[in-house]
Amino acid sequence: MSPLRLALVALVLAAPLAVWPVAAETPTARPAVAQPAVAIDGARLRLEVVSNGRPPMVQEMVLVRVRGFYTIPIALTKLEVPPMEGFRVLTIGREHWAEAQEDGIQGRAMEQTLALFPQASGRLTIPPIVQHLTVFDTAGKRVEVAIATAATTLEVAAPTVAAGTWWLPARRLTLTETWSEPPEALAIGRPVRRTVTLEAEGVTDDQLPPPPKLAAAGLIVFSEAPERRTVISAEPKGKKGEALRQSLPRPGRLAVVEGRDGPIGRIVYSWAVRPVSGAPAELPEISIPWFDTEAGEMRMAVLPARTVAFRQAGRSLEELERDIGLTARPMTPVSRTPGDLALAALAFLTAATATTALLRRRLVPAGGPLSRFMGKLRDGWARRRARRALRRGDDATAWRLTAGLATPADVAAREAIERRLFGAGGGRP
Repeated sequence: MSPLRLALVALVLAAPLAVWPVAAETPTARPAVAQPAVAIDGARLRLEVVSNGRPPMVQEMVLVRVRGFYTIPIALTKLEVPPMEGFRVLTIGREHWAEAQEDGIQGRAMEQTLALFPQASGRLTIPPIVQHLTVFDTAGKRVEVAIATAATTLEVAAPTVAAGTWWLPARRLTLTETWSEPPEALAIGRPVRRTVTLEAEGVTDDQLPPPPKLAAAGLIVFSEAPERRTVISAEPKGKKGEALRQSLPRPGRLAVVEGRDGPIGRIVYSWAVRPVSGAPAELPEISIPWFDTEAGEMRMAVLPARTVAFRQAGRSLEELERDIGLTARPMTPVSRTPGDLALAALAFLTAATATTALLRRRLVPAGGPLSRFMGKLRDGWARRRARRALRRGDDATAWRLTAGLATPADVAAREAIERRLFGAGGGRP
C-alpha cells in the first residue's frame, strides 16, 4: 500500500476518536427560557414602597404598590407575586386600571397594592414581581412577553418592648366594652355578660392578643372563647362607581370593605360575671399596649375598672336568700303545753298505725303461705295468753282470747269456759 493510502486510512480511523471527547462534553440542548425584562418598548413595571420616614419594624404592615405604564395595546395581563422569604403577603383589592400620562406621553396605568408583614429583623429582599402580557405586534399578531420590577431591599428594625410583652404594631386601635345589664345595679341571682371588642388597622386577627385575665374577690367569672375576624380594606380610587367595582370585588377568603388600604383585625372577648355576696366587687382595668406605626411611639389602650354590685330594693341579699330557703332560718323558742304534747303523740301513733297496716297489707297478701304462717303464730300466741288467764282464774279474758280459735280442742275449751261463766244453758251476753 502506498504511503498516500496509508495516510488516508489513518485519518479515517482517527476522526471518530477526535470527535468523541467533544460530543461527550457538549451539554444536552434545552429550550431557551425567556427571562422577564424590567421594561420593554411601550411597557414598564416598577415597585414603590410606602414609607413612614423610618425603617419598618417586625410584623408592621408595609404597603408596596406595583405600578405599570403602557403605550402599546394589551390583550391579556396577569400579575405574578412570587413567594417572599421573610414576609407574609396580602393582596389589597384588585388591579386598578385608568388612563394616565407620564413624561408627557398618554397611555394606560395599572396599580396593585400589596401588604407585606416582615417576620424578622435585618435586611430583607423583596424579589421581582412579574407581569405576563399578551400584546399585539406591528403585524397585528399576539405576542406573549413578561416584564418585572427590580428587586428591592428593605431594612427591618426589631421591636422595642420588654420580653414577654405582646407586640402589636397598628395604624389605629380601638378598645370598647358593653354590658348586658348595668354592672353596678344587677338583679338578684342573674349573671351579667361583659363584652370587650378590640379592633386594629394594619394587622390581621392572629396578631391580636389573647383574652386578658379577669378575676376579682367576690365574683365568679366564666371566660368564653374569643371571636376573631379579618377584613381587607381597599381605598377607593377614581369615580364612586369605579371605586366600588375595583375595591369591592368578588368575595374571597377575606371580605373586602371600603376604607384605607390594609387589613383590619378584630377580636371580641366575652365573660359571664356573677357576684357571690351582697358586697360590691371591683373588676380591675384592662390595659393593652400597642405601637402606633403612624406616630412611631408606644401607646396604651385602657378600659377603667368597674364596680359590680346588686341593686338594693329595700331588702338585703341575706333577707331575700332566707325567704327563698337558701339559708337556714334561726329557731325561735316556742312554749309547749301538756295538751300540745299529747296531741303530737296521738298524731304520731295514728300515722304509725296506718303505715303498719298499709305495709302489712302490701307485704303479706291474704291467703298466701306467709299469711297462713302469720295466722298460726297469732293463734299460738292467743292460746298461751288464754292458759295464763285460766291459771289466774280470769275466765272472761280467756274467753275473749279464744274467740278466733277454730280447732276442736279450742272449741271444747271455749264451751267449758262459757258454762262456767254463763251457766249450764250456755247463755251469752
